[in-house]
Amino acid sequence: MRRILAQIKSQKNEQGIALVVVLLALTIISILGLSIMGLAVNNTKMSSSERTYQSTYYIAESGVTYKINKINTNIVDIYHNSDDASTFFLHAENMLMNLNNDPPYKNFEDSFGHKPEAKVTIERIDTSNWNSLHFRDYKIISVGTINNRSRTVEKHFRITWKPKTDVIIPDTAVFVKDSINLSGGAKIIGGAGTNSSASSSINLDGGASISGDIYVGSDSGDSIINKPNWMELDNEIIKSAQAKTFEMPEFPSFPSYPIPEDEKVHNSTNSYNVINDGSLYIDSWMTDNYTLTMTENMQFNEIRITSNYTLNINVGDNDRAIVVNNLHLPNGKININGTGKLTIYVNNNITMGAGSAINTNDQIENSNRRRDEQTRLQLIKDHVKKLEIFYKGSNLNLSGGQKIYGSLYAKNAELTLTGGSGFQGHLLLGGGKIEIKGGANAVTQLFYAPNSDVIVSGGGTIKGSIIAQSYTATGGSSVTFDSLNPNDLPPILAGTSEGAYSAEDIISAEPSREK
Repeated sequence: MRRILAQIKSQKNEQGIALVVVLLALTIISILGLSIMGLAVNNTKMSSSERTYQSTYYIAESGVTYKINKINTNIVDIYHNSDDASTFFLHAENMLMNLNNDPPYKNFEDSFGHKPEAKVTIERIDTSNWNSLHFRDYKIISVGTINNRSRTVEKHFRITWKPKTDVIIPDTAVFVKDSINLSGGAKIIGGAGTNSSASSSINLDGGASISGDIYVGSDSGDSIINKPNWMELDNEIIKSAQAKTFEMPEFPSFPSYPIPEDEKVHNSTNSYNVINDGSLYIDSWMTDNYTLTMTENMQFNEIRITSNYTLNINVGDNDRAIVVNNLHLPNGKININGTGKLTIYVNNNITMGAGSAINTNDQIENSNRRRDEQTRLQLIKDHVKKLEIFYKGSNLNLSGGQKIYGSLYAKNAELTLTGGSGFQGHLLLGGGKIEIKGGANAVTQLFYAPNSDVIVSGGGTIKGSIIAQSYTATGGSSVTFDSLNPNDLPPILAGTSEGAYSAEDIISAEPSREK
């Protein structure tokens, strides 16, 4: 009996249980610790991998920035050392292709024990359109690499030729090669001048006047100015040491662009062609206020806008161009939206009926009611920079309140402005007669037509500076001098001074994007 009780008592002995519990707890804690360490290591690896992946993008982007800075540094020197577009693009192309021989860009600190690098190359874009004298398109491709990881970034950019000229615009309201003829109360408000030394090169009659200095040829005598005996002149007469030269810049070759596909507008019951067989028609209520969004340059056979309808052209943030054979606005409007500039190349004819307008807007129209004349004129000058028109046609007749806010370069056309019509911008004409009459109003910074006879009558007014073969004004017409800011010269006449253009003027670039 005692033996049995002793055995039972011995089985209730709990000595050593604490060791078992401790060992069990250590095992569990070790397992948890190893699991947490594994998670931490994996997270560290993932985080490191993600940081490396992100870093390769910034390495690639830095390569783009490095290369575009080198291009900007070189392009201005190339521009100043080039006399024409072909020479400029030849040297620019050589410079860009030589940059492809540069070693990878490695000016980075070590990243995770590895040396980052960006391998950067430059490629041409769409060389089929390189018959244009104006621009060339390229892209920079940069591959950023850290160890075995890489990302690719590309940036599209355009190099633009800014035509040069030796033309120096005098500080006069009117300057001609031959003669100035004023009668019937016509006024030149500002200086006037002629290259001629011939007798009666400047004729004043019937209350006509010139308010500023008068410049004449170096061999001029007292007979250079013909006036009535009763007319007293207190102008300073200045003999020019040498004749001023006014050459027309080279008229550009028209580029070739893709013809857009046909497009219809729709409502619940009908559809109507806007773009059809290579032409653009805004001639139905369904197409009124249609917006042409330009993601690329375009070419049309005809653009026609009728019945006071409106075409909106959205150029976005980039400069865009349209080539068109015939631009017809019997009675319509074109608005240009976006921060970029639109260039329109017209091969044959521009026709504009009463009330038609190009590149106007409510802000411009309402500015005519402002009391601050300088503010109004500056608003116009800034707005006209959004549009350039190059015209091969033989005439342009605006005779019914038409408005164009932009610069026009006509190769050899006769221009007539009458009946309240107005051209607000730079006018460059290679030849042909120019008539401004009947209340027409041209607010221009520069009216440059050194081979043309300019005739202003019937209350026609011009604000700016006129360069012409001859100038004739009658019937209360006037031209008022407005000083030229070299930065506001039309692009085809700019570049007359060493610092006229910066790299930002010659190169335009789109934002970088991952390829």
